Amino acid sequence: MQFAGDMKHKLCILHLEDSQDDSELVRVRLVSEGIESDLVRVETKEDFVAAIERGGFDLILADYSLPSFDGLSALDIVQRMCPETPFIFLSGAIGEEFAIETLKRGATDYVLKDSLSRLTSAITRALLESEEHAKRSQAEMELERYRTRLEELVRERTAELKKVNDQLQRELLDRKKLEEQMRTVSITDELTGLLNRRGFLIFAEKQRDIAKRNKKNFSLLYLDLDEMKRINDEFGHREGDRALVDIATILKKTFRASDIIARIGGDEFTVLITEPPGPTIEKTAAGHIQDNLRIHNEQTEKGYRLSLSMGMVHYDAEQPCCVEALLDRADALMYAHKRQRGLDRETIPAETGGKKEERVCERYKTDAGLPAEIVVAGNAVIKNISVSGIALRTSQRLTKNTIYKIRIRSTDDEELSCQALVVWSSLTSKVSEKDEGGPYYEAGLTFIGPNKGFIRTMESLIEGKVTSSCYWERTENCE
Repeated sequence: MQFAGDMKHKLCILHLEDSQDDSELVRVRLVSEGIESDLVRVETKEDFVAAIERGGFDLILADYSLPSFDGLSALDIVQRMCPETPFIFLSGAIGEEFAIETLKRGATDYVLKDSLSRLTSAITRALLESEEHAKRSQAEMELERYRTRLEELVRERTAELKKVNDQLQRELLDRKKLEEQMRTVSITDELTGLLNRRGFLIFAEKQRDIAKRNKKNFSLLYLDLDEMKRINDEFGHREGDRALVDIATILKKTFRASDIIARIGGDEFTVLITEPPGPTIEKTAAGHIQDNLRIHNEQTEKGYRLSLSMGMVHYDAEQPCCVEALLDRADALMYAHKRQRGLDRETIPAETGGKKEERVCERYKTDAGLPAEIVVAGNAVIKNISVSGIALRTSQRLTKNTIYKIRIRSTDDEELSCQALVVWSSLTSKVSEKDEGGPYYEAGLTFIGPNKGFIRTMESLIEGKVTSSCYWERTENCE
């Protein structure tokens, strides 16, 4: 095969043409352009196929229409037998649609017989394309040889690499197991096998996000083992540990697998009840727990009886707050429940959306609207107060589900400090004449985690109806 850069040698051209004169015109034109050629003319399909089978042609020229054959059929034969040979239509009349169709079917180019001046450039371009195609084919063959060799090398190394890879996989699996064990230890209480506080907060926050997104509610139960100190003092710390394990077992028997149970402190437990079954969940939960406690106490003779103090809050998707805030509120209710020991405790003190369902502390309503000062701005009036919370009339709205620092100072300068969560806040519908120009908002706050000293002092303040002042400042938002 001759190439574009080697045009000084003769080209071997197969010419499908029924006119001897037209073929001679082509030869003369090529000679005039400096292209020596050996032009082989054929007219029939049989001669064309025989010439293709002999081979050795650098280029094929074909008329579109012949008496017993046609150019498109010739193109199809070339595509099957020698697709690498350039094929140019050389015809008297070729329409635009036909020309496009020939190129689509594999023709290299087309030239009209009355435009033979284009023939030399068309042949040169066709030979260049053929040369580039041959180079690409050669490169692809070389690439295929390299690829085959590479595959052989890979197969040779596969056996060695497989052994190393298997060892690496075993090491990675061992490492993953170790990491999983470490993660489990970091969120699990070693004594009871329940979640610890960290683990509970992780899973509870995920449950809160689901509840908030799907507008679902859940309940959070806070429990404290009664007389833990007496058990440790009289029976030893080992027996105290056994009591904690027994409580964990009782809780796992009482609640569902979908509920989240954790030991979050020394003798403190919590349960997040997913999708509580109904409005009587406090009484239902208390009944099941008390039944399981009674069965345990009847079956064991250890010199002490297990009992629990409990408090429950219900998450309201319409008034969302963080899990820590729910724990603090449930803790406060649990402590109130603990103070009822010895009384009928068939239900659990509970709150929903910040509104108390069962009041567990006596509330003192001030007779004269005791004055209070607000640290950040304005005036406030204490409406009523109890050991678990306070109601204020303020000159500015307090933000719901927000924690504020409360300082209450009695007339004898004894000061109480505690954090409180705003559970409701609203515009005052009516104020007295003496309040004209004063506060126009009301808010109810529940004390968070009050200690025993705070409660004792608050009880003294309430029983003595001591006039007091209240100062507050915002600390954090629990949305």
